[in-house]
Amino acid sequence: MRPEFNIEAAPLGKGENGAFAPITPRAFKTQKPVKDERHWVRGDACATALFNAFSIVFPIGETFMVRAMKPWQNRMPAKLAQDVGNFISQEAAHAREHGHMNRSLINAGYDIKPLERTIKGFVAFFRNSSELSRLGVTMSIEHFTAIVAAEVLKNDHHLEDSGEELRELWIWHSIEEVEHKAVAFDVWQHATRNWSGIRKYLTRSAIMTAISISFLINRTRGQMELLRQDGFSKKAAFWGLMKAGFGKGGFLRNIIKPWFSFFRPGFHPWDHDDRHLLVKGELMLAELKAARKLSEAKEPEAEEQKERRKKPRYAKAA
Repeated sequence: MRPEFNIEAAPLGKGENGAFAPITPRAFKTQKPVKDERHWVRGDACATALFNAFSIVFPIGETFMVRAMKPWQNRMPAKLAQDVGNFISQEAAHAREHGHMNRSLINAGYDIKPLERTIKGFVAFFRNSSELSRLGVTMSIEHFTAIVAAEVLKNDHHLEDSGEELRELWIWHSIEEVEHKAVAFDVWQHATRNWSGIRKYLTRSAIMTAISISFLINRTRGQMELLRQDGFSKKAAFWGLMKAGFGKGGFLRNIIKPWFSFFRPGFHPWDHDDRHLLVKGELMLAELKAARKLSEAKEPEAEEQKERRKKPRYAKAA
């Protein structure tokens, strides 16, 4: 039975420039070792490559964003400072749990070092940049992760017929990404509060354009590399990714419109109210947890029956 969730239980608050949902770090940990599967999404190599490529860069990328946000926490108004702290807790947990997933990919036979080198190079590029520059990069990346997360929660097809443990990981991660989608943006708005409106708009648009180009190129290369390791030719890998990403119902096709919304003057992440997706995600997590508990309860019974079958049976004396 599904637990009851009420969207009004997560009321919108008022951020500096808009609205946001309460941010709640969840005590999530992988329940059991993730299966070492290569094509864990419907047995589809191209669909799986998108999630695998994202996961491989998350531990390093999320750590970068945690470090970019930390210097700003004590400079923010009290409520926003609290949100930054919760943001940091959530992102640190995401880095940890995707580290577990990435080890399962290595165990499944993937060499993830090429993708890790790429994200390490990206982080190194900003090592000597200003705190404000790293904040701007984080704000832009967070827009990407938020719209990707919303797409995961909105369309069940993307994780259809995938392993329960990985589906649970991605749903949990997606809920928290949507939940804290405005934090980096609000910190940026406060940090640049003395700038003119046009300067702020042009600067954030320029940063997002550069990050978008880097994001598209590097994530595509990452997926191509994983598919190469699966035995795909460059041509087959490219067209497979184009179909999975931009075909009807494709992941990337569906996020084009929300990506463009960032460039609208006066944009704020909570202009689009995603609270219904948070409720849906919580329901999905609750169902997965209930199914896991039921399965765990049945395991001892199954083992007991197995042991009974092993015991020799003796015919009764006539």
